[in-house]
Amino acid sequence: MSSVGGDKYNLIASCHCFIILLLLCCFLCGIVKSAEAVSTNRVQRVQAIVLGDVHIPAGVRQRMEASVGTIGNQLLEGKTIHDVSAGQGYYEGIIQQVFDKVLVGYSVSKVTIQPGNELKIFVNLVAWQDKIDSLSVETKVIGMPPVVEKLLLDDIQGIEQLFEGMLMELPVAASDWTNGVVKHTLNDFMSQRAPEFRADFDVVVDKNTKVVIEIYPLLPVVRTTDLSMRSDTFPNVALLTQRQDMQDGVDMFVGVPVAFVKRHQGYIQQLLERRLDDKAEAKAWGVHTNVTITPGERLAVMCRSNSKDYFLRFEGWADIGRSSEEGKDNSLRVRGLVGRQLSSQDGLFSVVEFFPQHVHWDWDVGYYRNILPGVRGNVRYDFKERYWKAGMKYDFAPKWSFLYEYRQQNSINEVAFRYKLHDFLSVAWVMDNHDYWLRFIGYF
Repeated sequence: MSSVGGDKYNLIASCHCFIILLLLCCFLCGIVKSAEAVSTNRVQRVQAIVLGDVHIPAGVRQRMEASVGTIGNQLLEGKTIHDVSAGQGYYEGIIQQVFDKVLVGYSVSKVTIQPGNELKIFVNLVAWQDKIDSLSVETKVIGMPPVVEKLLLDDIQGIEQLFEGMLMELPVAASDWTNGVVKHTLNDFMSQRAPEFRADFDVVVDKNTKVVIEIYPLLPVVRTTDLSMRSDTFPNVALLTQRQDMQDGVDMFVGVPVAFVKRHQGYIQQLLERRLDDKAEAKAWGVHTNVTITPGERLAVMCRSNSKDYFLRFEGWADIGRSSEEGKDNSLRVRGLVGRQLSSQDGLFSVVEFFPQHVHWDWDVGYYRNILPGVRGNVRYDFKERYWKAGMKYDFAPKWSFLYEYRQQNSINEVAFRYKLHDFLSVAWVMDNHDYWLRFIGYF
């Protein structure tokens, strides 16, 4: 009996607990639903919309809407929709009065509130009578040479329309509203078009408004230049006559932002190339100049001028470790080479060699032809000693060459491996039928 009684008591206790829990859940659900009902009946967000038949620049409109939105949030956010609807006229009047006091150049003609969780405030504006009827924009580039100024003005083409879109037909008294907007818009424009420069502006507001834009370079800028001029078809000393003119062209970019030079590197290289190629002498000799610049605070410029029709070179040879040839010391010599390109593959040339140690000279005339890419063969006749010579040159690496020469007079075969140390100096290991030695070749 006691066991049966205990089971019945436990069952009744369990039923009581279940009923209590069920009632508690119902109570909590009621609270949540009540809270949701309250929440859905309140203003959760305020959106301002500025309207008007007058011209309102987009940036100014956004600033106005932000101001009205702030007023609306302070006044209406969190209130019940019923309360807003009941006092709609009162709230509209407050918003109109507050906004009208901070607004210059426009007057608020009407404010309309559209109640809801996403409450909207419509503000209608009327512009004051004095408006900007015409606009003149002057752009000044400070401290830049004409060529850079032209490039920069091309980059920022349309900057005048930027001001026209924000200021034309704007009430004269509303200019204070536009200053911050114009500055922000101008900064965005410059960062996209010419990030290496900064733009400031000054506005004289009137019916006929004047805008002056001043553009300044940003650091880092080019401070020094390093110009190198080279040629493989003419004596390098011949370029000295053109060096000052080219130096003047390079120095134009001192003070120019490094990033601007890098961005316009291709155009600047072509500009410097034309500085030499457009000269009458260069056109007469078929000279083409290739310029490579390395932008930096120290602007490095490499200028290589070569002719497609002619070549004229002077070289000095010094052989070290070579024995005398037939009792003559030929370890020193000066060579002059003159050539005329007949086509892209072949041409005629002449070589004059002078040996200062025994005051002797030779004169060869020959023909050369490009056999394969990097391989050039030649045959020539020595008019002084009256015998034939033949040779070949193979450029198998950027600075390495293999050379072979056969001289009929004494059946000499000469082989050389040459390495270009510098534009003015090469070194070669040379071997013939009898000897081997080092040869240094200087280019004038």
